[in-house]
Amino acid sequence: MKFGNVLSPPMSSLDRAMSIAIQSEELGFNSIVMPDHTLMVPPGFTPNTLALLSAIAVKTQRIKLGTGVTDFARYHPSILAQFFATLDNLAPGRIFLGIGSGEAMNITPFGIPWKKFSQLKEGLEIVKRFWEGEQFSYSGKAFKLEKAFLQIKPMQKIPIYLGANGKRTRELTGMLCDGWMPIVETPKTYKENLEDVKRGAEKAGRKLEEIDTALQIYTAIDYDSAKAMERARRFAGIVISALEKVEQSGYSIDVPKDFSKRFYFEKLLLTDDSLSKFIEYASKVSDDILADFFIVGNPEECISKIEEFRRAGVKHLMIINVGPDPKLVMKIYAEKIIPIFKE
Repeated sequence: MKFGNVLSPPMSSLDRAMSIAIQSEELGFNSIVMPDHTLMVPPGFTPNTLALLSAIAVKTQRIKLGTGVTDFARYHPSILAQFFATLDNLAPGRIFLGIGSGEAMNITPFGIPWKKFSQLKEGLEIVKRFWEGEQFSYSGKAFKLEKAFLQIKPMQKIPIYLGANGKRTRELTGMLCDGWMPIVETPKTYKENLEDVKRGAEKAGRKLEEIDTALQIYTAIDYDSAKAMERARRFAGIVISALEKVEQSGYSIDVPKDFSKRFYFEKLLLTDDSLSKFIEYASKVSDDILADFFIVGNPEECISKIEEFRRAGVKHLMIINVGPDPKLVMKIYAEKIIPIFKE
C-alpha cells in the first residue's frame, strides 16, 4: 500500500505548507495531494493550488505530486494540459492530475458555466489528446476546438485520477483514467463502489489491476483513543456531505427530507443558511459512524482500520491529518504504519 499526505486548505501559511510537503517526502510518504479550491469550508487562507504545486515540485526530489481534485469548469482543458505538462518537465515522472466534476462553492459565486458530466468526460478526452502532441479539432457539448495543439509535451505519461463519488463517474474512471480517488468511504462502501470502476474498465477492455485505487480519508491518531475521537468530531461535517454513503453503510442520520441525499459537498455554498445547516446536522454524526468513515484512535486501532480498507481494495491511502497533534500523527505514520503496509 502507498501513502499520500493531503495538504488541504484552509492553511496557516504557504511556508507551513511547503514545510509539510518537504517533511512528507523525508518521512517516506509516496505522494502529496492538494485539493484545488477558490473558497473553502471552513473559511480561511486558500492559496492557488497550481502555483503551490509548482513551488513544491522544485523543493522536492522523489515524492509524487498532484491535485485532489481540480476541475474543467474553472480551467479549460488546454490550460490544465499545458500546466501539468510544464510541471512534468519540472519534476519528470512525479506528476499526476486529479480531476473531478467541480463543487458549487468554487464555481457558482463566480458565474462560471458548469456542465458537470459533459465537461468532465470531454475534458478528459481533450487533455489526453493534447499530451499526445497532436493537432486536432473537437466538437462536444461543453468544448469546441479548431485545429488546437500545445507546444509542450509531458516528459512521461501523466496519470489521471478521478475523484468519482457517483456511479456514472466511477464507471468513467474505469473507462478513461489511471486512478480512482474518492473521499468519504467506509470499507463496505469502497468495496461495493469499486465494482462500478471495474465495470467501466471492462467496458473499455481494461482490467481493474491497471487502476490505482486510492482514497482520501480523515485521520486522527493519538495514544489516547478518546482524545483522537474528540478531535475527529470537529470534522464530522464531511460525513454529512455523503448521506447516500452513510445509508449504504447501514447507518441512519436524522436530517430533514429536503436535505440532499446526493453528494452534498458538491452543492454546498458559503451562505449563512447552508453553513448553519451543515454545522447543525454534523452534530448528529455518532462516534460509531466516524470510526467507520475515518481512521481514528490509537495506533493499533488505526492499523486495524487501514487493513480493512486494504482488503476492500485500497492501494493508495491519502490521509487528511486532523490531529489532535498533527506532528505526532505524521510520526506514527512514518514509524509505525507505513513500514508495516509497505512490507
